[in-house]
Amino acid sequence: MTQTDPGGSRLVERAREAERRGDTARSLGLYDDAIEALEREQDLVVLADALRWKGTLHREQGDTEAAYRCYTQSLIQAEKSGSISRKAHGYNCLAIIAQRRGNLADSERLYSEAADHAGHAGDVRLLGMIEQNRGVLQNMRGNFVAAEARYSNSLGAFEKSNDEEAISWVLNNVGMLYTKLGHYQRAVETFERAMAIARKRNDALVENILTLNLAIAWVESGKLDEAEVACAASLESARERDDHLTIAEALKCRARIERERGAFDASIATLRIGIFEAEGLEDRLLQAELLREFGQTSRALGNSADARLAWQEAAESFEGVGAQHEAAEINALLGSLPA
Repeated sequence: MTQTDPGGSRLVERAREAERRGDTARSLGLYDDAIEALEREQDLVVLADALRWKGTLHREQGDTEAAYRCYTQSLIQAEKSGSISRKAHGYNCLAIIAQRRGNLADSERLYSEAADHAGHAGDVRLLGMIEQNRGVLQNMRGNFVAAEARYSNSLGAFEKSNDEEAISWVLNNVGMLYTKLGHYQRAVETFERAMAIARKRNDALVENILTLNLAIAWVESGKLDEAEVACAASLESARERDDHLTIAEALKCRARIERERGAFDASIATLRIGIFEAEGLEDRLLQAELLREFGQTSRALGNSADARLAWQEAAESFEGVGAQHEAAEINALLGSLPA
């Protein structure tokens, strides 16, 4: 490193700043430069952090395999450094990947491993993050009371420490749960509270996710004009960042708006693009949700054969990720189709 070159730690800070602004390409490039510098400097603790944060950026874009590779390398560096806290973070991130891929037994095991290590390290913030992630797992399984309890525990811990970044994450999950339970006004209020935090922190990534989830809550409550504006804004932002995961989610939302307005052919076309975007993301839950929407719109068009095929595949995927509540709903829809 020359006298004018920034050190690895400074490059990590710049990568994080670019990430918060939503400049994904710049952030990934800075992470690569930081990782190279940290390897030269043999700063294994910060190297573990940089690899993990880069992995999370990949994960949020939908590149699950790239995220998995970064997390695996982060855990290796954490073990070399002897940092119990970094090892806990590594296990937590790998648990999220296992959850996305539908490997729920592996996910539970890794969350337990992460919690044990975080407890030994006295990492209260990470324990709150793990509690939140376990809430997401309970939500997927239809255990809504357990999910809300875990979210409440996590939110209380973050509010005590005035950790606004983490508070915005939990509020997003709480809002999604309220939407699923039909508590739409509470969902909107929760998302708006989280949005205010994200804007205050100039956190464009979190703001974009919240905007999309707010759009979904508005769709469910019948406020299609508000939903369309929010969905379009989220889709535009995701496309600017080449964020395939959020693009697919936003297209699913747009297709639902089109279906609610009776634009069935447009909805089918949007869903085909969304399903294409979701290919390779290894997000079985998202794929199942897109297929559920495809079945709904196909039925509205009077195409029972396509609806049946889509719902059969969706039911299989929902069951594969342990989403029994959604699987039961799809099986009921299949039973409603003419023989």
